[in-house]
Amino acid sequence: MGNRGAANLIVATTADLDAFREAMARLAATVHIVTTRSHGLRHGITMTAACSLSVDPMSMVLSIRQGSATHDAILASRRLCLNMLAPGDDALAMRFSGALGHRGEDRFAEGDWLCTSDAPPLLHSAAAALQCDLVEAHGFGTHSVLLCAVRHVHLGSGATALVYANRRYGAVQPSTAARN
Repeated sequence: MGNRGAANLIVATTADLDAFREAMARLAATVHIVTTRSHGLRHGITMTAACSLSVDPMSMVLSIRQGSATHDAILASRRLCLNMLAPGDDALAMRFSGALGHRGEDRFAEGDWLCTSDAPPLLHSAAAALQCDLVEAHGFGTHSVLLCAVRHVHLGSGATALVYANRRYGAVQPSTAARN
């Protein structure tokens, strides 16, 4: 394998882009609301592009669209909370996605948020919430890849998370093989 930079990537055709979008729709992922506080304002956005990086040090990788208000606020504050949504939080996920027209502080009008002056907003009903510091940000295409150090872990009462796959929200159920 050679070391290829982003400049050497093959540009896909429209048909290939459609196939890629469809393939990504089939990729099941946990639904999160990432929040931050910058210049006295709360910001948040729904995302599925988050995964663990390491347990030593505890860290996460996130991908967020450049130019979004939340992206810019995270870069400014260098702090965020990754709120892992619980099953049943579909409406909250839609609210923070912007699909319903909610922007800025209006997104926080729903949900039970712990908001302090020194930390990003934390959702009380989250399956888990990770308070993180931004360590590095790298631009790639339309997004930034964020490397985050986990500072605090808050576990909710439920052990399952909301997932998104095939353009629908749901929850993971044990497979038939796992039950036998």
